[in-house]
Order: sequence, then C-alpha cells, then structure tokens
Amino acid sequence: MITLPFAVSLSHSSDLVQTIGAEFHLDSQELAAAHELVEAGLPPLVEPEILSFLFGISNSLLAEMAHESWRFYRRYKIAKSSGGMRRIEAPRRFLKLVQAWILQHILTKAPIAEQAHGFVRGHSIFSNARVHTESRNLMVVDIKDFFPSVGAREVRRVFSRLGYPRRTANRLTSLCTLEGHLPQGAPTSPTLANAVFAPQDRALAQLALSWGCKYSRYADDLAFSGDRCFTARDIRAVRDVLQAGGFAVNRRKTRIIGAGGRRLVAGLVLNGATQPLPPRTQRRRWRAMFQQARVAPQSFSERSQSLSGIAAFVKEYDEVLASEYASIARLAREAGET
Repeated sequence: MITLPFAVSLSHSSDLVQTIGAEFHLDSQELAAAHELVEAGLPPLVEPEILSFLFGISNSLLAEMAHESWRFYRRYKIAKSSGGMRRIEAPRRFLKLVQAWILQHILTKAPIAEQAHGFVRGHSIFSNARVHTESRNLMVVDIKDFFPSVGAREVRRVFSRLGYPRRTANRLTSLCTLEGHLPQGAPTSPTLANAVFAPQDRALAQLALSWGCKYSRYADDLAFSGDRCFTARDIRAVRDVLQAGGFAVNRRKTRIIGAGGRRLVAGLVLNGATQPLPPRTQRRRWRAMFQQARVAPQSFSERSQSLSGIAAFVKEYDEVLASEYASIARLAREAGET
C-alpha cells in the first residue's frame, strides 16, 4: 500500500502541516487551508509542488508527467465480449503509482451517488443486479464511450469541490487525464467517472421514482425496473438527462425487456432466480474447466490465479460451489510449486 512518506498519518495534522509549512514558507492563510484539508482526511496540497515533496521526487518530473502525459501511457486494443475492440490507455508504472496514491488518499473522499455500484467499496455487479430481482419489466441503457466522455473540466471540478486551490486542482487533473479526457486503464478513472456522473445518477433516480421504478448503475450500464411497461419515450427521457451532462446513449446496447423476456443486467441473469446468476453457458464452461483442473491440476498450474478469481466470483451466489472451486485452484497452484 502506498503511504505518505513524510507523515505518520494524515490525522497528525500538526506535524504534517508544520513540516510542509516550513519547507514551503506557507503564509497564515495557506497554513489554515492546509489544516482544513488534513482535518478532512485529505493531503494538504495547498501548492502543487507539495505533491512531489511528499513523493520525494523532483517537481520537474511530476510536472512533466502532468503536462506531457501522453509520453507516460501505453495504448493498445482488446476484444470486447460483446464484439468489437476496446481501446486501452494504460499509464506506465510510475504514473500509475502516482494515480493509485491520488485514488487512495484523495478520491476516496469524493462524493458518489448511492445508485452507483461499479468500482465502489462494498458494492459489486451482484449488488447492482439485486436491485432489480423482484421487478417484472426492465430497461437497460448503455452509455456510449463513458470514460472518454468525461472531460478535464469536470475532473477539475471534482478536485476543486474537495477543497483544493486552482493550481493544485489543475495539477491533479493533468495527472489523471490524457488529452483532455479520462483514460480507459488509469486506476483513478472509474472513481472520477462516478464522481462526475453523480448529478446524472441523482437525476435518473428521480426520473425512475416518478415512474414508480428502481434505478441503479454499474459503470456505463444503467438499469431501470418495475411494473412499468417501458417504451421508446422512456429511453428518450433518459437520453435527455445524459445529454445534459455531456453523455450519449449507445443505442446498439440499449434494450427493453418485458415480463417473460431474458432479463440481463450488467452480464447477470435475473430470470427465475432468487438472486442474480452468470448466464448458464458461462457456468457450464466454468464447471467443465474445474473438472479438468481437478483431474489434471498440473495442466492448470499457470492458471491457478485465474481459477481463484473465478472461485471468488462464484462465492457471491454459491458459497459451497465456490469452496469446491477454491480447493481445486489451490491444488493447481501447489502442483506448479512442486
């Protein structure tokens, strides 16, 4: 875990602010602002140069990462499960460490709407789908290019509202954006997207309430459910809310499912189950794979970590089966160690 190298804890406001105040010759107003930030559980970055001081690196290096960020990313494409290719903009190691620090020490304080389930501690793809298990009808709306639609101005506003002065908010924004948008692949992007989208979450929740329905969101996947027979007019109402925030509807992945239809929310099936489940074809593939791994664990030694991840996922809906899968994953890992 990345920690502040010059502070025992963010709660030790007097020691931390005193050290920074002496190093940067802060005036009384800046010292007061620094104390307020620390008391709020935030690093006292009243000047952007303090960030490089806390990291123990030169300010010129951090400024270079901020102002020439394109040099610190790798770009590539991966296949989407739904078809097509997804563009990934992955930060290189040191910038990723900086972003992870920003996520851990700053963005955990950013306000996020309760309807958001993706990349939120204590929530998951399952908690998102459980909102809709008892509803008859479902409408799923996908946001087109979710991360790229979040611009630097909106990101800067997140940092400013946390209490950071303009120069610091600019520096933090530059470290978390690429060419004016959130990069798909940076550890800070999901939380920043959630924070920026919070007004739309609240507006969509109010819209759903006016329909007598429920609303939740997992990343770019919006779900509405209830007794209402959804129509194209409802999709247009959602589109208007999204457009007000600078987002657009992905029509190809937007659908209305009535009673008796196959209800799928963010990849989980709701039909006839007391709780959401992965599609049957996926569960069958996993069952066959774990049967093979049980018989020949050595053949799966290099995939033991993947097997453990699947077991952890299965635990969300079947603890007995998950325990069995975890045991098989452990056998595969041990087979690779012998």
